[in-house]
Amino acid sequence: MANKKATTHKGSPAVKWSSTRYAGVRYWESKTRKHRGKADKCYVIRYKRHEQPISETVGWQSGGITPEYCSNLRGQIVSNIKTGEGYQGLAEKSEIERQRRQAQNAEKEIEARENTPFKVLAEKYIEWAKTEKKSWKDDESRYKHHIAPVLGEFRIKDIAVIHVENLKSTMKKKKNARTNKPLSDITIKHTLALLRQIFYKGKSWGMFDGENPVTVTARDSKTFRKFLKGVDRKRERFLSRQEAKLLLDELKNRSQRLHDYCQLALLTGMRMGEVFNLKWMDIDLNNDLIHIKDTKSGVSRHAYITPPLRDMFIRLEVDGEKGGLVFLDRNGTKIKGASNVFDRVTEKLGFNKNVIDARDKVVPHTLRHTFASWLAMQGESILTIQKLMGHSDPSMTLRYAKLSPSHEREAVTRLAQGEIETERVVELKRNNSRK
Repeated sequence: MANKKATTHKGSPAVKWSSTRYAGVRYWESKTRKHRGKADKCYVIRYKRHEQPISETVGWQSGGITPEYCSNLRGQIVSNIKTGEGYQGLAEKSEIERQRRQAQNAEKEIEARENTPFKVLAEKYIEWAKTEKKSWKDDESRYKHHIAPVLGEFRIKDIAVIHVENLKSTMKKKKNARTNKPLSDITIKHTLALLRQIFYKGKSWGMFDGENPVTVTARDSKTFRKFLKGVDRKRERFLSRQEAKLLLDELKNRSQRLHDYCQLALLTGMRMGEVFNLKWMDIDLNNDLIHIKDTKSGVSRHAYITPPLRDMFIRLEVDGEKGGLVFLDRNGTKIKGASNVFDRVTEKLGFNKNVIDARDKVVPHTLRHTFASWLAMQGESILTIQKLMGHSDPSMTLRYAKLSPSHEREAVTRLAQGEIETERVVELKRNNSRK
């Protein structure tokens, strides 16, 4: 029969210990816990480490702990202490087991990730795009009709340059189901760009670890890189002062909200995405500054609040929430893209009549291009325009710094006048020398 002896833990009431037939193993009985109709037993082992007595709780009888288990556990700890190997206490044993389980889980995650088919990543991307991109239907269509049949069943990690090139060559041979004509280079380019974006997102989501195969293909193949870059699609069209006034006036007649965010883009050069991400906490009316955080380049910048914008923000601030977005759609949610009313207004004003080249069409982004062009026309430096536009590369600003044709004409005219004046001076000197 086990011997019982009352002892006291520091800060605890007396505990009545009972010994077992195993050395260094004892237990105490709970007054509240029951196991099979009897008081539950809590087993504790005792041993010495570096001549210091150690007492550790193993667990309850109701949890499957037995004296035999405790004895074997204690024996292993004592043996490990003597040899200096393995765990030398329950806390250390628990930590080792935790690390082992963590390592096993990590291995399982790596294995699962390495065996994940590309279609799982692509479908997750499409679901993300549905809430974040206005053009998500285009992405879904390009994936469903072009990418999925070629790459959907491949494991993500197995997709390489050869598969990207195969996708491109396969699309080159396909025909448009509606027109029965070969797919356009623009369609193929957009599909490859979508594939690249899916891999970028996959990496940020932890579903892919490695170099983006589309980026690698572009880096290794000059032909592919040139194709992916495509033709120069940079917009050339910008508004005159009169056109801008006509546009804003007509937008205001249709929608005050549309007018307001278009006016903001025109007078700050902000991208539409930056406008729609703008929060009231980013508006500093005390210093007439707008803090632009969610930029395309990833680098924050600021824009300046001019009198027309100050009046607008003061008017909007009445209904705005301090931590909320400045511009919301009619349902009170985030705006994903400029309203189609913009297109109807430009059509009414005839801005895009008989315009074939997309670069010459007036679109929401034209407002940003107009902002930079007006700065260039009034003689601002490239550095100033670059900072206000938020360009990371000065070469991106050069196209915005182009002068309008009328300015170029004036420059050439001044040049010609200078040449005429020079000829007059030479002729005058020649006549004087003859006298």
